[in-house]
Amino acid sequence: MILALCGTSEGRALVEKLLEKKLEVIATVTTAYGGQLLKEDSRAEVLEEKLDVAKMRELIEEKNIQQVIDITHPYAENISRLAMEVCREKELSYFRYERPETQWQEKENNHLYWAKDFSHAATMAKNFEGKIFLTIGSNQLPIFVETIEVKRLVARVLPLSSVIRSCETYGFTPDNLIAMKGPFNKELNKQMFKSYGANVVITKDSGKAGGTEEKILAAQELNIPIILVKKPTISYGEVDDDIDVLVNKIASIYSK
Repeated sequence: MILALCGTSEGRALVEKLLEKKLEVIATVTTAYGGQLLKEDSRAEVLEEKLDVAKMRELIEEKNIQQVIDITHPYAENISRLAMEVCREKELSYFRYERPETQWQEKENNHLYWAKDFSHAATMAKNFEGKIFLTIGSNQLPIFVETIEVKRLVARVLPLSSVIRSCETYGFTPDNLIAMKGPFNKELNKQMFKSYGANVVITKDSGKAGGTEEKILAAQELNIPIILVKKPTISYGEVDDDIDVLVNKIASIYSK
């Protein structure tokens, strides 16, 4: 049995390709919405639960897991570190899929600034005047609310009731909260940045699948500075950025 730790659109594609190879897969997601998408797209067993060390150990033993594939979001570093730790402990094969990085020079150029993490991004953004447009999801919003007055922030998040409720607890209102599912094209990004009077935009380096390039281009065409938060630095070992290559690699193990 293969355990696929999913958290991105590529996760659904990878699970389906593994099933096409007649491999047994159980996929995990952290939200009901993610589980719904995965169940719609595949025939795999889907577990909707946030795993800690104990739960992952129990799952591996109960399902007789032989390989773990980590295809979680680039910024979901805690689950990746946890998975690597348990795989080392149980001497299991660990595979990591990583989205190709955004191809932008790592320097301040054309209003593009790099932040080492979200706290750094919040400190940088505070020094800009006016509205700060956040396209980072909802999990990191507390960092910005602690550093910057919420009335200066505009947050774009998933349109889920649980997400909206948490944003309301941070002080967001319909005036500075956009609940829409991306990714968005350049023109729609431009329209939102203009409509909400963005003076600076903050986003993650989520690669092509996350619409990073469209956000950067939209901001640059409007001459709005954009702060790009770097991916966490994690030593995954061997990493694949091609789903087909990764699937064939895993399938070859089972064919031996």
